[in-house]
Amino acid sequence: MFNRFARDARAVVTNAVGIAREMGSPRVEAEHLLLAVARDDCPAARAMDAHGLDYDGLASALERETERSLAAVGVAAAAGPFSPPVEEPRFATSAKLALERALRAAVARRHRRIACAHVALGVLRADVGTVPRALRIAGVDRAELTDAIAATLA
Repeated sequence: MFNRFARDARAVVTNAVGIAREMGSPRVEAEHLLLAVARDDCPAARAMDAHGLDYDGLASALERETERSLAAVGVAAAAGPFSPPVEEPRFATSAKLALERALRAAVARRHRRIACAHVALGVLRADVGTVPRALRIAGVDRAELTDAIAATLA
């Protein structure tokens, strides 16, 4: 599947691995993909920024969502990662599903290559999980953001 990724989408996936590593995560999750999009200079990142969701804002919303989720089960947020850092984080189910949805978004539009915006759409189209909850915390309308990013593909 990665042979269909355009240069910007490959960079997003590579940067998501780096972000997961920086955060001490043993897995690359969908939120790492979206953080990598926000850090990129692609049209999807500019659409996110126009909706008030830059890298720092997204990272803050994700952190608040994690703290809230942990508090809901009676766990205080720790200062730092829960597990020792790993050299090469593995792709978690949420990231794999997001990349599959990115492929479907490209195929539905008859695009031969998967772009950064397709990856963003793949992440945003999840109905449940960390990203939708963090977007609610950030006050971002996921449907509007999805439409704005989809418009960059036209």
